[in-house]
Amino acid sequence: MNTAYDFFQKYLSENISDADTLERMRQVISEFAARAPKMVVMKCIDGRVHGSKAKGYPPTTIRFGRTDGNKVSLDKSNFWYWNRIDRAVKDAHFNTPETPAVFIAFMHHSDRGLGCSSHNSNNAEALKSVEAQIAEVRKTYQESELFVMGGDTNTDIMSETLIFEGGFRIDTEDIIRYCNLKNPRDVFHEFFLRNKIGDVATSRNIGHQTPDQLFQGVNPEFFSNFQTNLNLENYLLREITTTFTKDRGDLKRIIRPDILDYIFVTLDRVPMPATLVGPILYQIIWNITYALYQINLNSSLSPEALERSHDHAEELVCYGDGFETLPRNKAVLVKTGRGDDVDSLTVAKTVLENNRKRYKQEHSLLVHINIEVNGEMMSWDDFNDNVGSRILTMRRNVDYVFGMDVAILTSYSYRDQKRFYPVTISKNDPRIVYCADVISEINSSQKFSNISLKAQEMRYKANCIGNMKG
Repeated sequence: MNTAYDFFQKYLSENISDADTLERMRQVISEFAARAPKMVVMKCIDGRVHGSKAKGYPPTTIRFGRTDGNKVSLDKSNFWYWNRIDRAVKDAHFNTPETPAVFIAFMHHSDRGLGCSSHNSNNAEALKSVEAQIAEVRKTYQESELFVMGGDTNTDIMSETLIFEGGFRIDTEDIIRYCNLKNPRDVFHEFFLRNKIGDVATSRNIGHQTPDQLFQGVNPEFFSNFQTNLNLENYLLREITTTFTKDRGDLKRIIRPDILDYIFVTLDRVPMPATLVGPILYQIIWNITYALYQINLNSSLSPEALERSHDHAEELVCYGDGFETLPRNKAVLVKTGRGDDVDSLTVAKTVLENNRKRYKQEHSLLVHINIEVNGEMMSWDDFNDNVGSRILTMRRNVDYVFGMDVAILTSYSYRDQKRFYPVTISKNDPRIVYCADVISEINSSQKFSNISLKAQEMRYKANCIGNMKG
């Protein structure tokens, strides 16, 4: 890849493919969201701890915040931080009234690679950032509206430790060791593995294969096929939560009994609303399975590929929201909410520069600014308020940190789509990579309407799909 333009063209094509899968599976994701708690997760900008895949949550179902080292200003004036949590709390209040929202603040560590750069790989300092958030968030919200946890991710294998009030911990790696698990299929009971999925829609969407077939190989379809992955997340959440509600003992027809027994030794002692036990059990089970997949995948890699997986190998900085479909270790992810975005962007730039010393790139440093909107934009003022002016405000921070040595892609997306729509806000900036501009023909009060915007979005999507096929 010789130019920033080439990079972003390929990057946008991959995004279109993932967004199309999300669109086809919208009903599946909607079913998952109806059963899962509304969740806010605060993480580091480190691309190795990216996304919701290790938790078993489809894109669009978790609200993420990302700052360097998960450091944030906890002052009440930090609008973006508290508003992110408030939205989840109000969402839960009206849509899952018996189930509170969930907040998790994560640190991360690595046994073989680099730890958290922002904390100079000091795990004790990284934990302090997590504990500070937990304490302040617990003081701010009632237990009936928000359940607060801490967490720790091992970026080598994506295993997670959940940290509950009272010092209780459930560590995926402990479970793997205690139960002597070697492969993802080991997590499940043979009855579940050898039979086809009973739900007709799920079975159709996964090609009528058994779970055992989907676990075959070092890169099993269970995880590598996006559509299959989404359907199994929804199916397993439903099976675990409904079975747990009816008869906890019946879970042992799905999950290996010794694994369940080991988890419940701790989980039964954790004070939490009864409606959260099933979803949190599901999250733990999924993470065990995902960590085993990563362990086996790592064992198949060359020493060079393993080093690139364990250490930083991000290729660009993504600033804003809506990046959940990106693969792990693809991007350093900076979201609003730290209280000083310049600090996060500065750390992100340092990470990219270090990566480029090891993995040469011919083009400039890369930054993608994306604004995620939740509703329709009916007028040009809507677009300017929600997208145009916000891009300019965020780009000012990029200007300050990166200067001229940067190529910038600017776009917006809808929260339920994750499809990036490129827009060009500044026509005469040589740093802006012009892949497309969905508002080029309607960028004024006289020309703009929601209908015309939808038409331009459909044209962009059709052109991208045509180019992919070509």
